Amino acid sequence: MAKKKSWLQMPVIHSKFHDEKLESVLIKKSLEFLTGERGEAPSFLFLSGAFFDVKSFAYSGLRAWKGAVKPSEANGGRRPVLEATFASLSVYLSSLLALQSDFYFAYDEIKDILIEKKREDLWTIVSEKLPFISIPPKEMYGSQVSPISPYFVIKQEEDLILGEIYPSAYLSQVIRNIKTRFFVFFQYQGYSAFGFFNAIPELAKFGFNEQPNDFNGEPTGENLIKFSKNVKNVKEILVALIHAHNNALLEQFLIPDYELLLNKLLEGEV
Repeated sequence: MAKKKSWLQMPVIHSKFHDEKLESVLIKKSLEFLTGERGEAPSFLFLSGAFFDVKSFAYSGLRAWKGAVKPSEANGGRRPVLEATFASLSVYLSSLLALQSDFYFAYDEIKDILIEKKREDLWTIVSEKLPFISIPPKEMYGSQVSPISPYFVIKQEEDLILGEIYPSAYLSQVIRNIKTRFFVFFQYQGYSAFGFFNAIPELAKFGFNEQPNDFNGEPTGENLIKFSKNVKNVKEILVALIHAHNNALLEQFLIPDYELLLNKLLEGEV
């Protein structure tokens, strides 16, 4: 059995330094924005990371997912499968979503040109085809009949994309009890961050059509805590998380070979 599951690449500790107060403030503020009108909060995982080696991915995360195991915690022998899955999936999605953002810019340029040329009729046709969906290269979808992206865009703007992962990404074969798989992708100053949810929070709390406040202070835990206590939406939480990761203020975890698990998620051969 152990040999059969050797493709389950579990995260290992990459950096032990951990500002517990900063993590606590960020999780508390996250829950404030993600909690619905009836007081229910979805399970969520926020993460920000970067490539450490050719196939390695190092990241920091914020977690409040019922039943999930943090990689640094001993929990009766249970493994952080959910976190490994979403961290690996984020590597795959990030390249596609960056391309999705390029489509967004193209969309605006096409609109301006057609309106300038007084071709509102053509713009009407184009707008009915939105959202543009990025198509991954063939090596990413293998033998699938249709090379569609594994997600649907719910709402998008220049730096933020909210979407849902299709069942064609075989998450349920790895995480048996997962039924819904929503995500948010955020780009900031050349860096990126992901949020994964089991339910969609109120859209107004994400920060769509709002410019996030920049963090310009010295990147210390104390300064990021001050910034985090005043965040006004999910975007700014992710700004704080990106800075926390870049300055190693939270525990960092490493997935040595994310491709092993990622291939199983996309091919369905689990």
